[in-house]
Amino acid sequence: MSNSENNVAGQQSHHDQGHRAQHHRQIKFGWRWLPWVLAAASLMAIVPIRILAHTFDFALANLLTVLLGGVAWVWLTVALWLSHWPRMWWKVLAFVPLVALAVSLALFQFERVDGDLQPHFRFRWSATNKLPALGVPKDSGPTIPADLLVPRDSDYPQFLGINRDANLKAVNLETNWNSSRPQIAWKQEIGDGWSSFAIQGDVAVTMEQRGDEEWVSAYNVLDGALLWKYVIAGKHANVMGGTGPRATPTIADQRVFACSAVSRVVCLELASGQEVWSRELLDLAATNQSDFERQVAWGRSASPLRIENKLLVPLGGTSDSKQTLIAFEASTGEELWRSGTDQISYSSPQLAVLGGVQQVILISETQLGAYAIDDGRPLWSTPWPGSSSGSASVSQPIVVDESHILISKGYGEGAKFLQVGQVDGQWQVETIWANNRVLRTKFTSCVVKDGYAYGLSDGILECVALSDGQRQWKNGRYRQGQVLLVGEHLLITSEAGEIVLVKIDPQNFDELARLQVIGDVTWNTAALSGNRLLMRNSDEAACVILPMLTGQ
Repeated sequence: MSNSENNVAGQQSHHDQGHRAQHHRQIKFGWRWLPWVLAAASLMAIVPIRILAHTFDFALANLLTVLLGGVAWVWLTVALWLSHWPRMWWKVLAFVPLVALAVSLALFQFERVDGDLQPHFRFRWSATNKLPALGVPKDSGPTIPADLLVPRDSDYPQFLGINRDANLKAVNLETNWNSSRPQIAWKQEIGDGWSSFAIQGDVAVTMEQRGDEEWVSAYNVLDGALLWKYVIAGKHANVMGGTGPRATPTIADQRVFACSAVSRVVCLELASGQEVWSRELLDLAATNQSDFERQVAWGRSASPLRIENKLLVPLGGTSDSKQTLIAFEASTGEELWRSGTDQISYSSPQLAVLGGVQQVILISETQLGAYAIDDGRPLWSTPWPGSSSGSASVSQPIVVDESHILISKGYGEGAKFLQVGQVDGQWQVETIWANNRVLRTKFTSCVVKDGYAYGLSDGILECVALSDGQRQWKNGRYRQGQVLLVGEHLLITSEAGEIVLVKIDPQNFDELARLQVIGDVTWNTAALSGNRLLMRNSDEAACVILPMLTGQ
């Protein structure tokens, strides 16, 4: 090969090497920029999620925000590691958050998450409000004076009131809280749990966790004094759902019927708390607590339903032989019947009259079903998707009239309006409308007034027309609180522990007044008897005297 040819070949080789080097630099330059792009994209994706959170689910929005923030942190660390910047930069970004997390865990103790999946902490050395059972005698208290037990028309004897519909029609509240402000009669610590109060006369009964014991406890409505308690050994605890009982006791015929979060259903004397009878539901379902809680993750939440001589309680189980509902003889605890094969949910059985027939309706894990009172035979059912270890059903079905039922739930399911009746002796269920964008009630239930439904949809108050399922308005964020229909007003207990008064108006949202009463994470339903509103959460209980219009 000649010198000229060698020179040409050398130049070509040098050119090829330069081209390859440039190509390599371009690839390396591209790879160095890719983590920056991915980090920026992750952070930018958070913006629409936060803006649109009110349109789907604040809990899901918070979860996605944390996940995307974590992804952005990883990619930023990688970007700094690949860059020409000093190595100290990526080391600081990688390790300082981890050190801060370790220090935080050393200083703070996790308590619970709220309805939006935001964690709540306290200093590890601060006093805890988890009341122990130690030092308290185990026997029930003395007999309650008879004058405290005198029934009234305004009694609130079970979950969501006398008809389990959160509707107190005959109450007229004073709406000007500037001139007639509600008064907090008493406020005190209480044990863990999400139960509400059942009230007869001046006696209120609830359930709470004290140490490793579940209590059925009776309080004096007038001053908050503990009157008696009944002790059940056991404890349900879940990181997402909290600790303690969640069912509300039922008062009927001077007796208290209560169901623990773990297993026991009991009948007690209202006057003393003495046991009349008790049954272990886990034994009846042939299972144990750990196996059962793998399928029903947040414990037994259904409030017992007393009808005639029967007490109805969701049963559940862990095998193909699980049964939905069980009935006991109310005075003796003798088992009368079992019915259904669907796993239980967190909704409570309730009495309904549909198609002229009195029946029990219950939302279980995957359906809404109806059962005959005398023998439990299934009358009708309709699918209602859910999972008692995931997208749980909590909300009560709302019986609008003898032909129509409104059902609702969170987790993106929304609401459905049903027509129920008999045709030629056969039960039929027809869906009038379904809308997954409205009434996404998570830990609460709707109320219905004059053809409109009102409920906390992903934590925001919403009004929906029953005629077509269309939203009229959505306003006022009270998070995962509760709603009572009181006369012509909505009385809301917000998750933050406030009471809020809202005028019922299908055309406009009109908040009239509000008052802070107890602390955050108030998921428990309130109970109103006369002018006394009993509130509680997993830390505190309070009695608020509400101003009434003249004559109330």
